[in-house]
Amino acid sequence: MNMKLISHFNQYTLEDIMNKNEKILAFISLAIACFLTVLDSTIVNVSLPSMADYFQTDITGISWVSTAYLIPFSALLINFSKIADILGRKKIFLIGLLVFGASSILCGLSTSLSMIIIFRVIQGIGAAILAPLSIPLGIELFGKDAMSKLAIVIGMTISIAAASGPVVGGILNEAFGFKAIFYVNVPFILISLIFGSKHLKECYDRTIEKKIDFIGSILLSYGIGALTFLLVKGNYYGWGSAKILTLIITSAISITAFLIYEYKSKNPMIEFKLFKTRSFTSSIIIIGVIFFAYMPISYLMNFYLENQLGYSVLKSGMILGIVSGVSFLTSPIFGLISKKYGARVISLSAITFVSLGDLMFVFMNSSNNMIIIYSAFIIVGLGVASTSPLSKSAFDEISKDKNGIASGILNSFRQLTACLAIALVSTLSSIYTTQAIDNSKSRIINIVDNNIVLEEQIKLAINGKIKTLDASKNTSFSKDMVDKLIKEKEDTVLASVPDQMKPSIEENFNVQSNEIHKILDEATVIKNDESNKIYNKCFLLTAIIAVLGLIAVPFNKKKEPVLGKAKPEFVV
Repeated sequence: MNMKLISHFNQYTLEDIMNKNEKILAFISLAIACFLTVLDSTIVNVSLPSMADYFQTDITGISWVSTAYLIPFSALLINFSKIADILGRKKIFLIGLLVFGASSILCGLSTSLSMIIIFRVIQGIGAAILAPLSIPLGIELFGKDAMSKLAIVIGMTISIAAASGPVVGGILNEAFGFKAIFYVNVPFILISLIFGSKHLKECYDRTIEKKIDFIGSILLSYGIGALTFLLVKGNYYGWGSAKILTLIITSAISITAFLIYEYKSKNPMIEFKLFKTRSFTSSIIIIGVIFFAYMPISYLMNFYLENQLGYSVLKSGMILGIVSGVSFLTSPIFGLISKKYGARVISLSAITFVSLGDLMFVFMNSSNNMIIIYSAFIIVGLGVASTSPLSKSAFDEISKDKNGIASGILNSFRQLTACLAIALVSTLSSIYTTQAIDNSKSRIINIVDNNIVLEEQIKLAINGKIKTLDASKNTSFSKDMVDKLIKEKEDTVLASVPDQMKPSIEENFNVQSNEIHKILDEATVIKNDESNKIYNKCFLLTAIIAVLGLIAVPFNKKKEPVLGKAKPEFVV
């Protein structure tokens, strides 16, 4: 009898261990998918200057490589959340892995800007399938009692993935070229596919009708897509152009029609009663604000570090990685703070950190730029770390059946705010860059006109050259360019004078050349000053918008959870 009990106990223990191992492998599959989908939102940003050179385009054109991923990612998250609730979350998850992996390969194989934009759209669709399924599939694995730990781990994965993109992208770009940032996804997708297909459990939302809301899906997708397009291309086409005005009107109509249709629908794609849960609504708003404030840093500061300061892609990526490092180290600390003091404290600190971080760039200039950059990155990293406990507070009062659609709403809002942030600063930076170049021209021309050493014909030649520079190409005022111009004038004059006059004329031109070099040194200072103002203005606006997130802080208070007797079965 004792031998039978021992045998039964050993068998139970072995099966229990194997069951836990299977769950760990299944969670690894989810974590990989979650990490990669968010990583690919930011990993390309550090390589955008290299990609712009490769595809021979400007900052507005290459911004579509980021935006083309973010548009379907944010627009289709809710759609695929609902489809997965109906058809099966595991099934849709595996399809998403195949789509994301295949499109990653195609992005790496792209030979034109149009090709990579198309494949980034497909990659964004794959990401929209995968991202919202981590929470519901995780809960199916470990149970609702493990929700607290699961949400923190998923939130931590998302925040670290978003912040580590520049580091990973910089290393891969420097070592293997920008195409490697797409190819690196493939082996991890294969691992996720193998583990997921073998160990994930199928699950559904059993409280809804098995019917897909096609009308709602189309209305929402078009509304968000059109809104993002007009923000990115509004400056290019002209805000008063027929195309942009049409997009503004149709986007507003589409989103309004979606809200009205969904409110009256018996089988809505979005269950609006979820928003009555204050902890859920306030948490997703604050998470959205955090990513709205962070994405301009990830996007704009690449160009500042590489183009203005002349840093390599790798060095730029490592500097941008400060946010990731701070987020990784402090996420557990914010989890403890949230547990002790509640979500309101974390919400307040998160908005404060990201707003302050963005605001610091308003005071950046050529003498303090690195101090500002390091300080701001550390502060913003603290704000990004706060998303881990906020992900937990978002789901604390959401039922197990509704975790899928709730996850879709959270991820969609987060990606939409990130997409809008990039679109906004891309448009603003384009406007401010043109202004900066025009201001630089005016200030340099004024210096030339007031110079008492230069001869009038030299002044006219220099000013004429400055005025004809193409502002859209951000052409610089180089000493080589001026030396060439002076040499042409000198040769023309020397060809028409006697030999005995040539030494004095050559000496005069040398004096003129040296004086122009001094002016060009001043011009460099002016150009850097005007360039800094581009970032000052952009980050001032994002900081102001981020501060508005404080409105949601008082509402992030949830009901005290009822403690169950079951021990959470969650192992990481």
